[in-house]
Amino acid sequence: MVELLEPSFLVPCEDTPKGRLWLSNLDQVSPHTLGGFVYFYKKTNATDFFSVEVLKATLSKTLVLFYPLAGRQVVGSDGRAELDCNAEGCLFVSAKLERSFDSINFQLWKELEDLFIPSIEMAGSPFIMLMIQVTHLKCGGVVVGFAFNHVFVDGRSSLHFIRTWAGITRGDMSSVISPSFDLTQLHARSPPIANFHPDEYTCETIKPTQTGSTTTKFSLSKVQVSHLKSRCCKGSVTRISSFCAVVSLVWKCFCVAQGLAPDTTAQIMFTVDIRDRLKPPLPKHHFSNAVVRRSVQSEVSKITSSPLHVVAKIVKAAIASVDDEYVRSSIDYAEIMGNEVFGRKGVPASHLRFVSISGLPVYDADFGWGAPQLVSRWQVGGNRFVYISDEPGENGGKEIFVTVDSATMCRFEKMFYEELNADNENNSLIGMEISPKYQISRSNL
Repeated sequence: MVELLEPSFLVPCEDTPKGRLWLSNLDQVSPHTLGGFVYFYKKTNATDFFSVEVLKATLSKTLVLFYPLAGRQVVGSDGRAELDCNAEGCLFVSAKLERSFDSINFQLWKELEDLFIPSIEMAGSPFIMLMIQVTHLKCGGVVVGFAFNHVFVDGRSSLHFIRTWAGITRGDMSSVISPSFDLTQLHARSPPIANFHPDEYTCETIKPTQTGSTTTKFSLSKVQVSHLKSRCCKGSVTRISSFCAVVSLVWKCFCVAQGLAPDTTAQIMFTVDIRDRLKPPLPKHHFSNAVVRRSVQSEVSKITSSPLHVVAKIVKAAIASVDDEYVRSSIDYAEIMGNEVFGRKGVPASHLRFVSISGLPVYDADFGWGAPQLVSRWQVGGNRFVYISDEPGENGGKEIFVTVDSATMCRFEKMFYEELNADNENNSLIGMEISPKYQISRSNL
């Protein structure tokens, strides 16, 4: 049982801009829910190890730069979501837990939420922008849990905040980069011109949780990732990202495991960061939901019967198609459709949904007592959900969390091994095992 010691609202330590902050159409169509990460830190001999007073003081300084996170989500006169930059503060909770790190399964996301994320009831409002809980464990370690309001915060933006707070806490001001809240480039064109109707924002939406599913973690070493990428680079495809290679592998295995009819259509969906895809590009320190959804469709027979490099070519082409015009048309389409699109707070129904934080500086969060030993998400993704992250450390490996129904998972695992080892002369090098403790029932999630 978690013992909550000191819940409080922390405000910026200096005056900050007040008033309403306009949110882009990309913010409007994002799921208006809380999400984030939990960070585990190993005990050190420092006498001020994760001192609550130190953290509260530096958090107040950080909120001066990230002042919208001290505000509240509101609805404007036009029915659009806005941020009221009123400096009411973020929720900060200090807690104790009489459990050691080894007793916590950091892949049981629902348990992580219950243990390390403050409740909405404590915040007093579902429209708070940021909640943080610092929990001291029995073993001396610390877990820091973050819950960001997704109405204005994407994955890269949340990590920018965490990295900045950590830098200020350890006294490294040279690492601090002020965020940009300039959303001018994300306004719709006048008049709006939608050159296509993106299914990603118009199709049926599903709830983020479904029963009867199982989550299994698959770990790929650097060698396995390299082997997989080489298999995807054939023909006209000479270079491919790890994300594209993993997505291609999982998509093919899922189609086979699900037993989809050959003449039906298979679909996957993921998000693409647009910061470097707009003309001109957004600043690296841009802060908002700077992502668009992209779905990929293909006939099942082409996915299941083709070599992996053919599947990879389909996925890579979809990612490459997200250019300036794609982003502008997505923004403009939302502008034209208005509340008909904005009202869809779920995510589009598809055979598989992918979320990836691979390549992001998730572990760049040293508060002065060392880098985190482990970082995990805590929000439930739901059935037919795939989450991709880097393995802890800098070894180049990947962790893939796949959530599907139990019957499909049995077939998926078999297919995953077979496809991963295909065209490999040294199966002992590429072969892998899955620890039973990572086979998680949806009832636990």
